[in-house]
Amino acid sequence: MLRATRLGVSAALLLLLVSVLSVSAEEKTVTYHGQLRLPPAYLRHPDSFETLNNIQPGSVLLYNGKHQFVVPTARDGSFSVYKLPYGTYILQAEYHYFMFPTVRVEVMYRDTGDGQKETFIRTSANDYPVQHLEGSGLDEESPAVIPLSGQHDYYIPRQQVDIWSLLKSPMVIMLLISASLMGVMKLFPEEEIRESQKMTREWQKKMMKGVSADKAGATKLQGITK
Repeated sequence: MLRATRLGVSAALLLLLVSVLSVSAEEKTVTYHGQLRLPPAYLRHPDSFETLNNIQPGSVLLYNGKHQFVVPTARDGSFSVYKLPYGTYILQAEYHYFMFPTVRVEVMYRDTGDGQKETFIRTSANDYPVQHLEGSGLDEESPAVIPLSGQHDYYIPRQQVDIWSLLKSPMVIMLLISASLMGVMKLFPEEEIRESQKMTREWQKKMMKGVSADKAGATKLQGITK
């Protein structure tokens, strides 16, 4: 009987310890609320109502050396991270082609002055100089606002054509010379062109006869010397 009583007391103490630990663990976590500042013109644009955009418009990564949280954002850029333990985190946000700065999130306690402590979240842009962002992040009415820093430009502008550099190209120079020569040739009468072509052919024939005669003479000299 005494042994059963001891076992019962031990079990009760164990359950009490587990409940205390669970309560303390719950007290050491908070819910962090944030808001990505999106251009109002984009939210009114028809592209923001597409089906793919409504599946998951964006995501937020919150991490440190011990924990990592990835949460989706709503269409308007709002998000919530539940059961976030106390500590310092790095936040990186993505939303379509928009860019946001890297953010430092510090979840801590602060003294209220009457011996009590309250939860305090400091959100700041992790750039130089460090800029504290608006919003407490503790409730949906006052979310931490992540500002917009820019957008990804996937359009590559076409390279402009420089006329002067184009004229310096050897191929273009050869084409211009050929075109100018053809134009000059058209200035002469056709009869003169035919006459010049005839004279050129006769000159080529004389040259060929002279070359063949020289070869024949060289062959005779070789036969005599032998």
